[in-house]
Amino acid sequence: MYKKMVKGYALINDLIIRPARPCDAHDFVRTWDEVSREGIYLLHDRAPRTVVEQEKIISYLNWDRNTIVVAQLEGEIVGGMCIFAGGSSPKSTSFCNLGVHIVKRARGQGVGKRLLKYGIDWARTKGYHKVCLSVFSTNTRAIKLYEKLGFVYEGLRKEQYKVKGQWVDELLMSKFL
Repeated sequence: MYKKMVKGYALINDLIIRPARPCDAHDFVRTWDEVSREGIYLLHDRAPRTVVEQEKIISYLNWDRNTIVVAQLEGEIVGGMCIFAGGSSPKSTSFCNLGVHIVKRARGQGVGKRLLKYGIDWARTKGYHKVCLSVFSTNTRAIKLYEKLGFVYEGLRKEQYKVKGQWVDELLMSKFL
């Protein structure tokens, strides 16, 4: 699966996937903003958090049930992933929600696949029953990757969002661990 694991870091060729540190907040928000500004992959048209807010989240996150990771390709952070517990109620602690973003120049190189595998492995080690996500129905490339990694459809919200003037369905997907 991974070339090698060293203290929580997945090393794959020139790609490092590792837990985010507060000093990564600027690049995490920069990449999130870059993908958001494309207007077709993420819900917001700009990163929904400031660097200071992201830094605080990374600093004070309950890392036992949540994680934020960065993908560093050839020394540059090119994307990230957040996995958060489904909720604080005992009824909602068996699942987690996952979100990924990767800048355009790093797509098609296996970064997304490796981020997702890292996240799935992480969730499994934390004892989660399943990993959940949602994706725009127009993001066919991501949907194919999710399916390839074992995610299944759980639901569809018809015409949930208006993206660039067009109605887009939201697909709900999950992977049982």
